[in-house]
Amino acid sequence: MESTGGSSTAAGSASRPVGWSFIAGVFLVLAALQTDEQEVRSLGGALSAILEQPFFGHFLLGVVAVGLVAYGLLMVAVARYRRIAPHDAL
Repeated sequence: MESTGGSSTAAGSASRPVGWSFIAGVFLVLAALQTDEQEVRSLGGALSAILEQPFFGHFLLGVVAVGLVAYGLLMVAVARYRRIAPHDAL
């Protein structure tokens, strides 16, 4: 596959696993600390938990949001510029 954006595509590719790992890490740590099964949260709950952090909650949520937007833009670029050979399509 040809490069479509250089370092911006690399940043988009790296941002998705970093963002999801961060969300999953926060979710798992909070779930481990809160042993009550009624407190288990969905993805929205995990994002809310990030936002509720005392000092950098808004900043951390912003970092996750920027990463997810960057990944979305990467997928738009890949969908637009990817070349599929006819023999590979079948």
